[in-house]
Amino acid sequence: MTWLTGSYPKVILAPMDGYTDPPFRRFIKKVAPGATVFSEFLSARLVSQKPSLAKTMFRVYDDEKPVVIQLYGKDPAEFALAASLAEQEGAQGIDINMGCPAKKVVAHRHGSALMKEIDLAEEIIRQTKAAVSVPVTVKTRLGWEDDRNLIPFALRLQDCGLDAITIHGRTYSQKFEGEADWTSIYALKEALSIPVFGNGDVVSVAGALDKLGNLDGVMVGRGAVADPWLLKRACAAFAGDEEGARRVYGFEEKIALWKAFAELAVESSVKTEKHACQSFRKFLVRLHKDLGLSREVRAQAVRASTLAEVHAALDLFLEASLETAA
Repeated sequence: MTWLTGSYPKVILAPMDGYTDPPFRRFIKKVAPGATVFSEFLSARLVSQKPSLAKTMFRVYDDEKPVVIQLYGKDPAEFALAASLAEQEGAQGIDINMGCPAKKVVAHRHGSALMKEIDLAEEIIRQTKAAVSVPVTVKTRLGWEDDRNLIPFALRLQDCGLDAITIHGRTYSQKFEGEADWTSIYALKEALSIPVFGNGDVVSVAGALDKLGNLDGVMVGRGAVADPWLLKRACAAFAGDEEGARRVYGFEEKIALWKAFAELAVESSVKTEKHACQSFRKFLVRLHKDLGLSREVRAQAVRASTLAEVHAALDLFLEASLETAA
């Protein structure tokens, strides 16, 4: 049984650099046990050159399974070795990043650049498939400047044995600007025989339902950082649980889970508590913004350098939120 078996449509946490590390993935699974989580993109070259890094780079905890490890690079042999190491560490799937639009990534023929090098993309799929027994998938975009090559590109990958594909509804040229367009993703689903997932601008349950169309599921990125409970509600909606899809979660419940997340961040860190807590500040800042709290409340959060200080900031968030709601 793999992550691609079981019920559909699926709700998936998108790979996001700097966010979808083990603590965040474990937090998401506490909030939304029915979701599938992807790792942030990880370097196939780095771990292939130093395999001893695999135990930390690809670490998978029991409470976050199934986990799909996403790899980036350009060398098929490096992908194959990295994928094999990831599977040994517990990955239930391997995803190939063919969509990252960052200049420093594309400049090295990684990420979105692979959309322009179909022969290389095919060989990456072939060698990765030969190296592992878990599903091999791809996350990519509509195309470079337009979507005219999306279906031919995906068909060739499918012919190489690709198990599923996720499409972000923007081109490389768009980066993250403008509104995601899912129309071509629906057309792609009609052309392929493998699962197709859509990604881009899923920020509400209504949006997830509206965008699903004929697809096999939705992948949620920035919307999950802003509201992790979105994934739980989306899982309920796709399962036909209207009450669960509409449920509003209280401040106390949310803050308790954010505290548990902070504890996971410290527990999972290979560095110091201070480093883990400083890294956690980005979540505190985002939560502060979403709660609409005062600048004075934010000041304590951005200084947090210990777990006790993170907890204190979250307690302050809770107190301020309850006062605002009263």
